[in-house]
Amino acid sequence: MSLKEIHNITGFSYSTISRVLNGKAKEFRISEKTCQTILQAAEKLQYRPNILARSLRLRKSMSIGLIVSDIQNPFFGELGSRIERLLRQEGYSTILCNTNELPENEEFYLKILVDRQVDGIIIAPIHTEEWEDMETIRRDTSIVLVDRIFFSTNLPWVTSENTRAAEELTSELIRLGYNRIAFLGGMPGTYINSVRYKGYQRALEKNSLKLDKKLALFKGYSKEAGEEMMEKLLSQNISPEAVFCINNLVFFGAMKVVQSYEKQYKRSIMMSGFDIAYYADIFKRPLISADQDMEKLASAAVSLLLDRIKYRARKEYHIIIPLSVKKHRL
Repeated sequence: MSLKEIHNITGFSYSTISRVLNGKAKEFRISEKTCQTILQAAEKLQYRPNILARSLRLRKSMSIGLIVSDIQNPFFGELGSRIERLLRQEGYSTILCNTNELPENEEFYLKILVDRQVDGIIIAPIHTEEWEDMETIRRDTSIVLVDRIFFSTNLPWVTSENTRAAEELTSELIRLGYNRIAFLGGMPGTYINSVRYKGYQRALEKNSLKLDKKLALFKGYSKEAGEEMMEKLLSQNISPEAVFCINNLVFFGAMKVVQSYEKQYKRSIMMSGFDIAYYADIFKRPLISADQDMEKLASAAVSLLLDRIKYRARKEYHIIIPLSVKKHRL
């Protein structure tokens, strides 16, 4: 099916039809009604554009690489879904790569995406700084960091206000009367672990509580890591009154151990963590959560990348998104 047939049905010009089908309706201020008419006609005719021909003509692949560290983590699953939807609305397809928290996989997929000539890459990195190949790749390919970022870089990035939220979450636990607060962290030296641990430490210091290093464990970002750290805490007779989990998967693993412990010893432990609000009703217990705004993270990442691809100037290339700290069943 051709543009001519869509033109015959709708009466719109070839340029208007082309702009709508190529995801440029917003750019050219084409009305929503016109877009719907054209898209419905295209669907009725089962229209499919010749992607290869368009790519050769525009010298663009109209595809974006998205590298995440763990697709099994609901956070990255939802963030990836939102990014894909936003890119699709702009006419881009998304190639999803999952690194499984392994730096060598991150390096591998970055090279693969460049070989496939993607127009840009959004990455939630495991590395904490640029490596040699990336320094070369970024000269020719637009790259944006999301959620996890490098400690020092001039690459565009968007992340959440992690340190402030971690401090606020810990302070809320202290206000509720909990002084022995365990910290179940991720991989030592990684960005998210460092900035959230920093917030935890600040809260203890501001409330004149001494940091007990026996209560701070660092293992990883997985459910298994959370389970292992929680078991270690309880097996060593280290009795935390409350627990701060670095992310949702660590929370899930820790909860498995805590629920069994509470049932056996009839003693409750206050649980808290990042990105767990969605699951508060499932566990039906008091919780405190610090929750990232995934729509704003996704929107900012896509906006930053498209501005780079299209050489659009902007005032700010580093964006920090506020988090909300909430109490559940308290």
